[in-house]
Amino acid sequence: MLYGIAHSSFLDMSPYMPHFENYADEVTVVTDDIAHDPLLVTFALLWFPDDDFFERYPNVRVVASIAAGVDSIFACPSIHDDVLVCRNRDPEQSSIMSTFAIWNVINHQRNFPLYRQQQLEKCWNRLPMRAPSDVSVGVLGLGFLGEKIVNDLYTLGFDVAGWRKSNTPLNNPEIKVFSGDSALSDFLQRTEVLICVLPLTSDTQGILSKTLFDQLKTNAYLIHLGRGGHLIEQDLLDALDDNTLQGASLDVFEVEPLPQQHAFWEHPSILITPHDASDVRPEAAVLNLIEEVRRYSTGDTPKNKVEASIGY
Repeated sequence: MLYGIAHSSFLDMSPYMPHFENYADEVTVVTDDIAHDPLLVTFALLWFPDDDFFERYPNVRVVASIAAGVDSIFACPSIHDDVLVCRNRDPEQSSIMSTFAIWNVINHQRNFPLYRQQQLEKCWNRLPMRAPSDVSVGVLGLGFLGEKIVNDLYTLGFDVAGWRKSNTPLNNPEIKVFSGDSALSDFLQRTEVLICVLPLTSDTQGILSKTLFDQLKTNAYLIHLGRGGHLIEQDLLDALDDNTLQGASLDVFEVEPLPQQHAFWEHPSILITPHDASDVRPEAAVLNLIEEVRRYSTGDTPKNKVEASIGY
């Protein structure tokens, strides 16, 4: 029998617990409020762990995030080199994320913010119409989620391309991939709608900045689905106010919940959603962890292991 814990510094983990019962013949899993011996615990399902988590649970060797992002785990001060961190991969999550991104692209393509304003003004005025092929979309980050987004946009006929750090090709050779720092400028210059689904690493911290915005096409629009740390907030406000960007849809923020006094709330060109672009189903998060623990227990490398040196 293997022992694990479902833990977060602020999130209620109880919705995940019934799904562990499906594997009761293999594992016993507790939460913080259930009496247990920390030294028996060897794996964990985590979301923003306490700073001293890995000191309290020194024998934990495999951890999985409840979502696609793992930056909160690597940011834990007590994490050590013996811990294998795994990301979560839920096919349903990628579909939910992709449809959210597509809705935002179409929102820009079909002038829905302007139509909303016209409705408030009781103004009947048809605006110029553009086909999907007339809209160049660029996806920053081509991991599990990013590849799903570019594939779906391609199917809908958008002029879509992607950028990634490595030169790994996509399964669909018809979609252009820009690889590495040297190709980033060319990628940006052909992009009108920019979708960010990058992981947050030391290389991507603050990447959504004035330098980047200035390289996008005119009429540019930002859809930010990555992490709050990617965005330099004042640079976005400046880009909107000087018309470098036409608008932005933001789902993630440096501080969450977004403070009520924040300038984003009342900006007419910003659409805010409360970190709700997608979610991993609890049953999928639990299954992902169980499968990774099985692999580790038999001497195999976890399938979705994240390389600590690069953060993905």
